Amino acid sequence: MALRRFVSALALFVLAGCSTGSALLTGTARDPIDPSGVKIYRFEPSVHFEYVGIVKSEAESLFSQQDALNRATEELKKQAAKMGANGIILDKIGEKQEPYTSYTADEDGVVTFDSSTNEYQTLQGDAIYVFDGR
Repeated sequence: MALRRFVSALALFVLAGCSTGSALLTGTARDPIDPSGVKIYRFEPSVHFEYVGIVKSEAESLFSQQDALNRATEELKKQAAKMGANGIILDKIGEKQEPYTSYTADEDGVVTFDSSTNEYQTLQGDAIYVFDGR
């Protein structure tokens, strides 16, 4: 039973995937908001807004690039929402590759090395606060 729970938890972790992000406050912070209220803009919106900060995110391409982009976008929204920004002007979309080497040793002490590359989707943008025009 414990093994089944472990395998289920491991599968959930792998399926959820990992994403990381960061934020740099360059303007006035506001109270945090729900990330679902953050809108992504490809260009500066034609409404009154002010810059709040710079946000970055990345997500590993475990199953597909689209899945990684979706997770990176959600992380970008979380970072902006923490500063109270309700919009992001998307500035950079890219990919990052990170080589790694792992090893295993069998019961006879024979070590086997394995080299591979992790691929990530990366996003960067300007976190903004869009005024509602009232």
